[in-house]
Amino acid sequence: MTNARSAWTVWAAMFASLALYVWLPTLLPPRAAPWRADQTAVAAFVVAIFATAAGVATFAIRESLALRPLRSGGLDLSTAEGRARIRNALLVTWLLCDLIGVFGLVLAIASSRPGLAVPYAIAAAVFFVIHHPHPRYFEASRATA
Repeated sequence: MTNARSAWTVWAAMFASLALYVWLPTLLPPRAAPWRADQTAVAAFVVAIFATAAGVATFAIRESLALRPLRSGGLDLSTAEGRARIRNALLVTWLLCDLIGVFGLVLAIASSRPGLAVPYAIAAAVFFVIHHPHPRYFEASRATA
């Protein structure tokens, strides 16, 4: 993933996986012993905390591994090392976005309530849009390619 096209391909595939996280719980039969309402409420609260932490972490990772080094000139995108660092920062950020959707999937399956996956998928989609492959991550690599 050293150019914008491959980054957009990976991003789109991960973004599309969010639809699977919403759709899959509707296909599965209800669990034999689904969580009670009080158990689901506690689990939803805990999962929401983890999802919030993952969302905050996306900004911290993007800033510390990609944006700050780009602004300071400490990251040269014309080198393989610079492109690898951007690639890794983007992948980790997108994996955290995807993890938010997975939290909803697990909650929906464990509680046998497919609708619980939807808010997490929406939140993950918002984070994916915020962290899309911006051209600034590839400007130097385009110039040298």
